[in-house]
Amino acid sequence: MKFQALLTVGLIMVAGAANAQDLPAGYPADYSSLVAKAKAEGSLLIYTNLSQDNVGPVITAFNKAYPDIKVESLEMGPSEAFTRYRAEEGTGVSSADILIANTIVDWTSAVKEGLVQDYQSPEIASLPDWSHPAPGLYTFSTDPMVTIYNKMTVPENLRADTMEGLLTNVTTHPDVFGGKVGTYDGRYAFGGALNYAFVERHGDQAWKWFEEAGPSIKPGGGAGAMIERTLSGELSAAYFVSAPVVWSKMADGLDAIIDWNFPKDGTVVFPRGIGITAKPNHPAAATVFLAFVLSHTGQEAVGDGKLTPYRPGLEAKGALSYSLDEVAKAVGGEKNLIIINYDPKMIDDNAAFTARWGKAFNM
Repeated sequence: MKFQALLTVGLIMVAGAANAQDLPAGYPADYSSLVAKAKAEGSLLIYTNLSQDNVGPVITAFNKAYPDIKVESLEMGPSEAFTRYRAEEGTGVSSADILIANTIVDWTSAVKEGLVQDYQSPEIASLPDWSHPAPGLYTFSTDPMVTIYNKMTVPENLRADTMEGLLTNVTTHPDVFGGKVGTYDGRYAFGGALNYAFVERHGDQAWKWFEEAGPSIKPGGGAGAMIERTLSGELSAAYFVSAPVVWSKMADGLDAIIDWNFPKDGTVVFPRGIGITAKPNHPAAATVFLAFVLSHTGQEAVGDGKLTPYRPGLEAKGALSYSLDEVAKAVGGEKNLIIINYDPKMIDDNAAFTARWGKAFNM
């Protein structure tokens, strides 16, 4: 009996040592007990504006590591994810454990209202400082904005790979671009953030470009609509188009008609936020999922979903997949990336900014 007891204790100690050795560097010693709780919870609910094509590879990779945790992802508009969580939070209805969305205004409000759990992930030391801009708010992916051209209507010498070149061409070549250039509407949240960041980088010069080229540009619609309009020839070009949408369309053989590039004088990058809700029904599972997304393996899976992983030192797989490191390399270094931040000044300046932007674009 004494031998059996000693053997049992020994096996427990060996198992504990093995679990400790399996933990990534920087993880707390009791993380294995958190994983056990997550497995006991058994499920996880995400509200996101990502399609299954985007988030599916991340869930698949997570389930490979944690097969006992079922993940359900509900697709909805970025603002709707927050509105729905607010409505459900105090009603006792099972609501989201994780929110994933690319909306600066909603994330800023959610942090202020305490809708996001203040949690410091053990992965934080491996991430760039800008990627966790507020307590509990992290970055799921980084979506670069690209310029697209219709190869049939725009000669190669006019397919500029800078914003200065594009906007100058719009002004000097009305026969090619007049009234046939698309972009997001800068008076609304997503387009406003893109344009605000661009102006912050280029200052008065950006306003000069906008005021000269704006009357020939037709803002409106999302990335998919801009691609379709460029494909049909209604548009000759479009800028600030979300690269993940472009890449997914290019996989369908559109490269025969559509050309695209990263602007080398400032590729705007939109960080897609992720956070654990303040009152998750599955807190342990949510915590383990967040750490996984931020890990090297999780960020690789983000790339598999045709999104842009940002963890330093990572290379994305596939011909039409890029990591943020690879985007930076393509534009001549990080200095030529314009990563949108969560500066409250952008929200405070919104009325004045959108009024000036609308005037420049005759809207």
